Amino acid sequence: MANKTFTSVTLHGFPVRIDLDWPFHRSEGGSDWYVAHGRIVLNDGSGLHADIALNLAQTVKEALPALDSDLAFWVAINTARKALDDKQLELLKSGKRQPVAVSSRCYSIRQQQFTFANASPEQLAEFFARKVFWGSPASPANASAVSGDAREPVLIADPCDAQYLGAADPNMIDKLLAAAKDLATRGMLELAGDYARATDGLLVQRESFVAAKDHAVEELHRKHVFERG
Repeated sequence: MANKTFTSVTLHGFPVRIDLDWPFHRSEGGSDWYVAHGRIVLNDGSGLHADIALNLAQTVKEALPALDSDLAFWVAINTARKALDDKQLELLKSGKRQPVAVSSRCYSIRQQQFTFANASPEQLAEFFARKVFWGSPASPANASAVSGDAREPVLIADPCDAQYLGAADPNMIDKLLAAAKDLATRGMLELAGDYARATDGLLVQRESFVAAKDHAVEELHRKHVFERG
């Protein structure tokens, strides 16, 4: 078993780094569940995170080619992202393992298809702009601007993102590429092959990206405070 990491954003604007003890393995509790432990870190330097236990249902296990396959990893990552967007997880500074069901809620047996979201063209553009922004070393609140090659390139047509944003859409990879090209035309990205890098035109919009993240975190905290009474 080894640590495997994925860095991106969610549709609600959370910049996240997801670390998993990979791959899925049989639960030590002796049930039919398979589990992968991990941590979702809010990738803004705040220290907020959620320790998670991804519980893989037998139905979904049977739909995967192998427990250590790329598809299994994408499903794990996207289930975690969706759980955060759905406010099922709480971001804390202390450790508290939170269960996340990788179940038939994300998999249609009839269509034999994983589904997490159905992003609109506007959401795709917003998602990708946020992903490139938070992927840049210049994005944290206390960082100075970074120029040129020091800015981290971000994969455009990531198959994990494509599954998350609309797995039922066979053209999702092309739509991600189109969104990146549109942002480049507007002077917000530099494209190099399969990768994109932030320009000053993107980084200057830092306040709007941080505000979206802060709003998402505030809404998440408010929901869990209400539930605790």
